[in-house]
Amino acid sequence: MENGKYEEALEKFQEALDLSLGKVGETEMDICFYKAEAQYMMEDVEGAMETYTAIADFNENAKAYFLRGNLYYSLGEEEKALKDYAAAIEQESKDYELYIGVYEALTAHGKEKEAQAYLNQALEIKGNSAYDKMQKGRINFLLGENDTALSLLEEAAKGKEKKSFYYLAEIYSIMGDEASSKSNMKSYMESGETDSYTLFQIANDELAKGNFDMAIECLKSALELETVPNKQIIMKTLVIAYEQKLDFASALELMTEYVESYPEDEEAKRELTFLETRIPGNETENSEKTEDTEKTEDTEKVEDTESTEEESESN
Repeated sequence: MENGKYEEALEKFQEALDLSLGKVGETEMDICFYKAEAQYMMEDVEGAMETYTAIADFNENAKAYFLRGNLYYSLGEEEKALKDYAAAIEQESKDYELYIGVYEALTAHGKEKEAQAYLNQALEIKGNSAYDKMQKGRINFLLGENDTALSLLEEAAKGKEKKSFYYLAEIYSIMGDEASSKSNMKSYMESGETDSYTLFQIANDELAKGNFDMAIECLKSALELETVPNKQIIMKTLVIAYEQKLDFASALELMTEYVESYPEDEEAKRELTFLETRIPGNETENSEKTEDTEKTEDTEKVEDTESTEEESESN
């Protein structure tokens, strides 16, 4: 999945489900969600829809309703999408992440008023734990209440909700306070609660929002971890992040390293060639190298010809 081999992934997910022999537990549910994602990435929207529907019909799963709602929206079926979002919230009325997910989906489709209504509804969830403060801090930030957001997140961080440092870093970065952003990101990285998969997911979320600096910071931090099992996809995504930031020099440097590490990736080789043309002066340099090579080859041909003529005269 992470390396874009969706057909192979789908095949293995189906094999895993076949081995369950009709048993449906937490593992099988996870596999179904992965299967649906693979189907969607293969542009098999109908297949993904069927998989989410099967999950939702089985146990009225909130996540399945939400993801199916996203698919309906992508197909222009707004009424069905809104119905699924409402069903998702009904099933998990205390899930902050779900409210934020619906908010982001509706905002993406220009439904700002409806989106904010979901956030305000989430703020009514009762709870005063560090986790509640962290999530309500995030929500206040999305509503434009920066001071309240920062206050709640600071309290959550003191309450040992370590991911609060990440959200503080994100907010400070958007506010232009890079020193505070880097300080909080460092605290998050040193919290012991991060791994390469978490950072990769965060980076993808940041890229989707256009926060390239934060995404790059997360990906670079992931590569610096002692264990990075998903290193290949992280490196490739970091190249994309550099490109989107228009930092082609960094993208070229990293892609060169990537191709050396993963020479079987033909697509990466083509991307490397493209990046070489994006660096000022690189085309000239390549042209000069080509001319030098051609001159060398011409010289060698002349020398070979002279040598042949001398041998003929000698004979």
